[in-house]
Amino acid sequence: MCPSYLDTSVAPSSWMFQVAKYFCGKVTFLNLNQLGLTLLQHPDMRKKVEDFDLFADDIDAVNTIVKTQESLFDTEQRLGAMLDAMPIGLLFHTQQGILYANDQACQLLHAKKSELFGRHFLDFIRENEFLEVNELLQSAFAAGQKAVEIESVISCKDRSDRLIKITTSRLPWDGTPVIQILFQDITAQKRAEQSLRKLSITDELTGAYNRRHVFYEAESYLQQDVVPPITIAMLDVDHFKSVNDTYGHALGDKVLQEITRMAHEFVPTIKNCKSAMFARIGGEEFLFLLPGPQASEGVAVADEFRRSLMRLRIPNDDGHLVSITASFGVAGYQKTDKTIDKLLSRADAALYQAKENGRNQVCLAASHSPQLTE
Repeated sequence: MCPSYLDTSVAPSSWMFQVAKYFCGKVTFLNLNQLGLTLLQHPDMRKKVEDFDLFADDIDAVNTIVKTQESLFDTEQRLGAMLDAMPIGLLFHTQQGILYANDQACQLLHAKKSELFGRHFLDFIRENEFLEVNELLQSAFAAGQKAVEIESVISCKDRSDRLIKITTSRLPWDGTPVIQILFQDITAQKRAEQSLRKLSITDELTGAYNRRHVFYEAESYLQQDVVPPITIAMLDVDHFKSVNDTYGHALGDKVLQEITRMAHEFVPTIKNCKSAMFARIGGEEFLFLLPGPQASEGVAVADEFRRSLMRLRIPNDDGHLVSITASFGVAGYQKTDKTIDKLLSRADAALYQAKENGRNQVCLAASHSPQLTE
């Protein structure tokens, strides 16, 4: 039965050209044999075709399709089993749609090979990633055999989104331009990387940033051509050794964890400081890194958190509620502070002064105008 899009009033040799022209602009090339393209390869039919000079352009189009399919057929015959054994997804793709998918591609896209033929890879890309991936594919068509890559997200119906790495390049085939799309699921890898990064920059007990990371961030501010205002507020839990000795180290750990929890809730509320950080720098000592606020503002921030800690109650094993206080030392950046160590040393001296003055207070470093809060 002749397809509905063909004009059957013309000679068979003419509507065969319509078949070829139709499929030059449509989504699927793999089904051409089923629609009669093999007839065009028959010597008698080719001879009839070549008798019509009027259709020279059509012959070129047919030859282009034939060359593309010959390349695909040859690749599948020689490498099909190996391509299916690959641990990453592989697609052969024209501008219109998918020509070939290996087994891993089918698994990643949750579709059978027959379901993928003629569909477009962009059908599986999360909507907000569509334009970026389309740009990648177009650059592959235009870049010859040079590989280009990107990370994106595939979104399949009734399946969780997965992060994938996509690498594309144009295949050196005659005929219709074809690119190969290699893609692999890197969701677990990214999670592992994020987990490792978290372990490398946070304190294991409390979840606060660790000493190394907060000092690295502070140094990065000091190395800028124009150093912004930077304030450090150090805090030390008052009589922490007594807490451990009286109630045990388990409750002492709970105290540190609760301080960190409160700080994580407190940091986003700090005004004029979008990049504030809270870190544990050793034992019962913590630090606020405050890029933006002046030292006087840092004092106000520290004192607000100090008052919050006074309201904290931590139950021990027998139900007794344990309260704590903390002392703070605050220092602001000065031009003589070439490293974080100098700034930290002045904040530490202020913290020592707060302890000497009776604890549970905030002391500003002596290089600034004196200021104490109780």
